[in-house]
Amino acid sequence: MQTEIASEKILVVDDNADMCRLMKSFLEFKGYDPIVCAGPMHALELCDDHRFGLAFIDINLPNMSGLDLAAKLREKGSAAEVVFITGSGMMDHAVQAIKLGASDFLRKPFGLSELEICLRRYNERKSLKKQIELAEKRYYDLVQGLPLLVFVLRNDLGFDFVNYTCLCILGYTPEEIINVPGLFPELIHNDDRQRVLRLFQAMFQEGGPGFSTDCRMIHKKGRLIHAIVKSISTCRGADGSDVECVEGAIVDITDRVFLEKALVQKEKLRTLGAISAEVAHEVRNPLVAIGGFAKRLQKKGVDQPELQIILNESARLERMLERIRNYLKPLDVHFEECSINAIVKNSLDLLSPEIESRQIDCLLELSEDMAAACVDRDILGQVCINLIRNAVEAIDARGTLKVRTMEGDHNFHIEFRNRSTRPLVKDPETLFLPFEEGGQSIGLPLCNRFLKAMEGTITCSEEQGEIVLTVSLPKTARPCQPHGHISGEECAP
Repeated sequence: MQTEIASEKILVVDDNADMCRLMKSFLEFKGYDPIVCAGPMHALELCDDHRFGLAFIDINLPNMSGLDLAAKLREKGSAAEVVFITGSGMMDHAVQAIKLGASDFLRKPFGLSELEICLRRYNERKSLKKQIELAEKRYYDLVQGLPLLVFVLRNDLGFDFVNYTCLCILGYTPEEIINVPGLFPELIHNDDRQRVLRLFQAMFQEGGPGFSTDCRMIHKKGRLIHAIVKSISTCRGADGSDVECVEGAIVDITDRVFLEKALVQKEKLRTLGAISAEVAHEVRNPLVAIGGFAKRLQKKGVDQPELQIILNESARLERMLERIRNYLKPLDVHFEECSINAIVKNSLDLLSPEIESRQIDCLLELSEDMAAACVDRDILGQVCINLIRNAVEAIDARGTLKVRTMEGDHNFHIEFRNRSTRPLVKDPETLFLPFEEGGQSIGLPLCNRFLKAMEGTITCSEEQGEIVLTVSLPKTARPCQPHGHISGEECAP
């Protein structure tokens, strides 16, 4: 009965012509394509033009032993497996053959049943090898397709392996960072580096159950990535010495961090709204009374400098209350599907005269294939214009403004990044509260108010000496209807 593997080439090398004829006839009957030769040199010549799945080689050949021939075939990659044909009393050769990777043996004299068993074992090994290759491919595809960065880190802090998710998270291809000694620390933010390295050093020295820690990592383009770094397992040296490598994973949680900041900020804004409304009502009555009393004293001729101070401070407090009232005033929002990239580009075009007059470079990094956002086009445009103008005013002439758009799982993000001559306040969130006098722009507090009306947020941070303002807008805030609108009262704190 013929096998299902028809016409597979098999090499037979034996100086016994009768043995060659017998094996050729039997292999053809089984559906193979045998090529026989009596000498090793002829076999080597055949291997220049053919690739064999299996080679039967007599160990005792003229001019060159079968062991030497098998070694040369291995070097050429001409035969996947080798079965040695041995005579009696040749155990020393058998041991050497095993070292050369012999797949099987046939001891002379042998019958056709033994040859058939040998072929059956070969087909079983080949089937098992295919299953292993398929499993390895599935495992490889699984690892490469995971939405997290899988790595193997050596004790010299270089990578032995990273999957292709590395390109999505850190901007590097595996080829760029594998086998570069000492690279890993350079990918971690300076403020988190020593803490993370101490955890890895403990793993390399002591092994242990592993760890999981959050840190900031640096993208190839310089931006920050919020991540969780987790060790999974370790591999010790062959002698059981110190750990040679640590296997682990890196999860990008940047979008989650933005979402958590947004939730915290929303809660603070709700509290602010409730307190501010009550304060505005309770403070205004005594404030009016104090101001009126001071004015009456002035009319009666009482000339005291304290009276003017009272009047000035009353006017200042009145302006603050007015800003709070404006901040809390209902806002009409017209939701429609818009391209965030187009709004950002249009805002930069409108401000290009101001940007060019200060000789400021503007670097745009717009995420490709971003989905449409359900926002108010005009309000988001006002926010972008204000944040660009705010950055331009803070940058030294000939400075650089970087504007980047990103799309996460739950939010769209617009990032405005620049070096500033102004020091960053200790609590950046106070920048968005309506207590400071505004400049020529609508101000950060109203930007915050506008974004809140669209269920978005704005955050401020300092990263590597740069001020970073990040606008976050939800991807599924509400159904988006063409030309529809919603009153800002529904969004009020």
